[in-house]
Amino acid sequence: MVRCRVPGHRRPAPHAPDTPERYTFDPVTDWADVTRAHIRGWLACLFARGYTDSYVNNQYRCLQQFFRWFAEDEEVPNIMLGMTPPRVAEKPVPVFSDDEIRALFATVQGRDIWSRRDLAILLFLRDTGVRLSELSGLQLDDVDVVEREATVTGKAKRTRTVKYSFEAARALDKYLRMRAKHAHAHVSAVWIGPKGPLTDSGIYQLVQRRAAQAGLQGVHPHRFRHHFSHTWLDRGGAEGDLMELNGWNSPQMLRRYGRSAAVARARRGYDRIMGSQ
Repeated sequence: MVRCRVPGHRRPAPHAPDTPERYTFDPVTDWADVTRAHIRGWLACLFARGYTDSYVNNQYRCLQQFFRWFAEDEEVPNIMLGMTPPRVAEKPVPVFSDDEIRALFATVQGRDIWSRRDLAILLFLRDTGVRLSELSGLQLDDVDVVEREATVTGKAKRTRTVKYSFEAARALDKYLRMRAKHAHAHVSAVWIGPKGPLTDSGIYQLVQRRAAQAGLQGVHPHRFRHHFSHTWLDRGGAEGDLMELNGWNSPQMLRRYGRSAAVARARRGYDRIMGSQ
């Protein structure tokens, strides 16, 4: 018997003993023996362990795809057919305020190579909203400073072209000129550090270090993706263009970011319409 403790998963009745709910199911060693009870129990365990509803929903959809393939390949019934995925509560995407952006960029105004590198990275993140792996994977041949374009490789090795601002192009050009004189100038990766090319972890730590210097919390590379998408839609950018720039194949993420921008527009509209009372 496999057991998963689910503390606080259901609120007990006032007279019920204060004990955690338990989800149990018989263990199996073959995919053909998995039942809906196993699926529900596993999802309940994930919730109990503190995972977000969006993460659990994603795990559900991964299982859904697997059992769809398994049913077709093994010619057996699809046990997940008709099951309902966990609901994902709509939450405003975290974006930066103007003050936060100013505070963050105030930490990268030095003239040394690392300050110029960090400024170029932050501007690139702000202007393109690329994923962390796409940023760390940039090679020198991928970047065109004159045209202000970069070719990034996203999920499933799909490539796309992103644009960035003149400000980012200037910062990138200054960094690349200093980079050309560095001991690691021969490496093909755009972003380098004292020990060689920057990894995903290196860029993540860089962003957090600059955020700490600015006195900001909750700052990570993916938050720039939220901020870019929100800003694009808030300024009236076309949804189809945003899907292309962000490398989205599904409108699911577009709806999420669209809601955030709609809230911001509604607040401004309120002041314009109701502010004269």
